[in-house]
Amino acid sequence: MGRSDVRDDVDALDGRGGAHRASAVCTAFQNLVADAALAVESAAFASAVRLFDSVRTSGNCLYAIGNGGSAATAAHLACDLAMTSGPQAAGLRTNALTGNTPLLTALANDVGYDRVFSEQLARLLTPGDVVVAISVSGNSPNILEGLKTARARGVPTVGLLGGSGGSAAALVDVPLLVDSEVYGVVETVHLGLVHSLALALGTGRGRSQDILEASLDGTQG
Repeated sequence: MGRSDVRDDVDALDGRGGAHRASAVCTAFQNLVADAALAVESAAFASAVRLFDSVRTSGNCLYAIGNGGSAATAAHLACDLAMTSGPQAAGLRTNALTGNTPLLTALANDVGYDRVFSEQLARLLTPGDVVVAISVSGNSPNILEGLKTARARGVPTVGLLGGSGGSAAALVDVPLLVDSEVYGVVETVHLGLVHSLALALGTGRGRSQDILEASLDGTQG
């Protein structure tokens, strides 16, 4: 499809009011995301940063779990926190338990999908590790089983959750709640929290980290 074809399609859409609606949807979604992001409890965010920093200092490992879009966010978290932008901001040891497809499907087949994370955590966790559970509903059985395993091992947990956090809220030590009933909004803010955590820990990528530091200087001056 050429550029003129795309322009014709857009013009036709606009003639039916479609382009106006699309613009309104985009603005409404942006407003919902902004409101939800601003409502995240800063004290809980600071607690998560301190916990992650202790994992980095001790050389322990951060394990991330999630389903669907939250599985992608878990992998993104593991990636960004493992990055390093210099000697003063070493990355963390991380492991997204969503990434090993053969193992994940073997466990789902042999012991059931509810235990795909708990079985891995039972074999991997050591004192000083941390588990991060990412879930919009907070009610996914495999997330709950993973959190129960972490609790049984005495390993602290952080939850990136939606709404009131579902059943997971009572199982995590640090709940980061995104108060929205719109799945896309919660998932978007969760990813924003991933980037914010990386920047707060100093593992944000070069230019992004510089811009953040300059912004902080301006607000603290």
